[in-house]
Amino acid sequence: MSIESMDIASFISAGREGLTQWANMLIAELSGLDRLIAATVSMESAVAAGRLVVFLALVTAVSQLTARRPGRALAGLEHWALASQGAMASIRRLLGLLGRLGIETLGIALMLGVGYALLMLGLVTGEVPRVAALHYLLALAMLRSLSMATRVALAPDYPGLRMVPLADAPAASWQASIKALLPLAVFGLVLVVPSIAVVLPATGQLLEAIVLALVLLQLKRLLASAHPPVSTVIRTQRARTPGMLSRGLLFVLGIAWHWGVGLAALILAAVALLGPPSALIDTGLAIGATIAIGLLAGLLGHWVGLFARSPMHVPPPARARLPMLEQRLRHWIPLIQRTANALITAAAVGLIGHVWGVWNLWAWLASPAGQSVVGALAGLLGVAILSLAAWLAAASWIEDRLNPDTGSGAPGAREKTLLALFRNALAIVIVTLGVMVALSELGIDIGPLLAGAGVIGLAVGFGAQKLVQDIITGVFIQLEDAIHTDDFITAAGISGTVERLSIRSLGLRDLTGTLHVVPFSSVDTVSNYTRDFGYHLGEYGVAYRENIGEVVNHLHKAYERLKADEAVGDAVTGALEVDGVTALADSSVNIRVRIRTAAGMQWAVGRAYNRLVKEVFDEAGIEIPYPHMTLYFGEDKTGNAPAARVALTQGGKPAAEDE
Repeated sequence: MSIESMDIASFISAGREGLTQWANMLIAELSGLDRLIAATVSMESAVAAGRLVVFLALVTAVSQLTARRPGRALAGLEHWALASQGAMASIRRLLGLLGRLGIETLGIALMLGVGYALLMLGLVTGEVPRVAALHYLLALAMLRSLSMATRVALAPDYPGLRMVPLADAPAASWQASIKALLPLAVFGLVLVVPSIAVVLPATGQLLEAIVLALVLLQLKRLLASAHPPVSTVIRTQRARTPGMLSRGLLFVLGIAWHWGVGLAALILAAVALLGPPSALIDTGLAIGATIAIGLLAGLLGHWVGLFARSPMHVPPPARARLPMLEQRLRHWIPLIQRTANALITAAAVGLIGHVWGVWNLWAWLASPAGQSVVGALAGLLGVAILSLAAWLAAASWIEDRLNPDTGSGAPGAREKTLLALFRNALAIVIVTLGVMVALSELGIDIGPLLAGAGVIGLAVGFGAQKLVQDIITGVFIQLEDAIHTDDFITAAGISGTVERLSIRSLGLRDLTGTLHVVPFSSVDTVSNYTRDFGYHLGEYGVAYRENIGEVVNHLHKAYERLKADEAVGDAVTGALEVDGVTALADSSVNIRVRIRTAAGMQWAVGRAYNRLVKEVFDEAGIEIPYPHMTLYFGEDKTGNAPAARVALTQGGKPAAEDE
């Protein structure tokens, strides 16, 4: 019957009976101790004891030799781990810790190998001596392993390899306290108690209770001295932790971590006293594994945080070509950190549950359901990593193309617009494909989703035909390189400077400062006045009495002055083209000329040339006709003009007539 099904009375009664039975056994063992000693004293027992002493001496000597840690190698590891900064420093520190573990573990393995070899060679004979030898070898290995874990975690002599964030003095103090506690616990519970319990079970239980009481008292003192500095370290870590859940867990851990350690020690003591030896071993291994998993998960999370907070060093050539790469990577690091912490936490919970028998993790992983979940998670991570890598590569390539200091120089407005469009479209494609593949990895049939998306796209296409027309027209206008930003164009009957150019519309600023937003669907024809080159087309009228050849010569004279003009002379890129007389108008003879100019400078050149033509014509006395009115009084048949009646006024009133 289990303890849960007993009532209090039966439980107390069973405990009383067990205690009485143990007391009777202890009295019987103590009373028969002299007979036991007399029965075991013989030449054969003396030889077996001597062999056991030789075995213990040899194993102890090998342990002492292998325990001499190679200080030069550890010092070299520390120097190598501290020789870098940032994320590489964390990686080097991890490799240095693994190197130290390897060096320490090699000595323990060598000691165990020598011990088991001596046992296999038959150095120890007899059942009881062999049991004692095995327990001694096990106790020594456990002591070395626990001491190694303490040295690796605290590392009082090598701060660069220290796993626990403590100063040198507290680390050395803890190391000394744990070093004093471990021999009592390990040799007392693993060697002395089992060896005596083989022949004196009740006496072994009494010694076990005494050893456990001494260990618990020593542990209480250690926890009391360790609580303030450990709580301070946890509070410091909590202040640097961004997540609400993590901060809450660290808050609870900072308050009650020592209670958890004490509770675990009490559980181990109770199991050791009340349960079978296998239960103590299983519980101890479970608690040790839980502590190890928690420490490993915490260290991994700590290193992930160090990697996330460390400055990212992009090589100078890459920084010159991709100045936004470091900022772009920094944008994704918090998400990567949260994902890594979530995976570490899930793995730690799964392992701890497996250790305590809540579930069988390995059997679940081998089952179809476990393989499906793990495969889906691996697929999701792969899709996320590939999508992020594709986006970073595409964005970096676009950034390199847009960087005026690299490649072929500053890109044109057309290339800027097309690259911006390509970046947005590529982001949509990557997100869409990533979501579809992720849903497929989760076992969701994406066929209906694709069909539904097609139907929705068709409906949107019918409902937004104007928008689709805007986009399609805009794409072809951009591909044909018809418009650049800052060009002066005429589109949809509006003339102005292009200030904004998107895939759907363009913004024109006219001469009055008004901004016109013109959808591309309204653009039938684009007249670009600033592409490649321009022409000033001028038509100049002179009086009918002027000599045309002389006028053309003076037009060339004005052109020579134009080329010498400091303001617009450089914008003149072609010779003066005189087309000749284009019209015999009502009051003038019109002569047309054309001057090739730089793109967008035809208006400035035209204004300057008009001014110079006026100056040259004035100097030469060439008349430029202008509209005027001629009064005609008529004439009689003899050709004489009739008398004109002239009225003189004074102050706006008719003057008095002369008498």
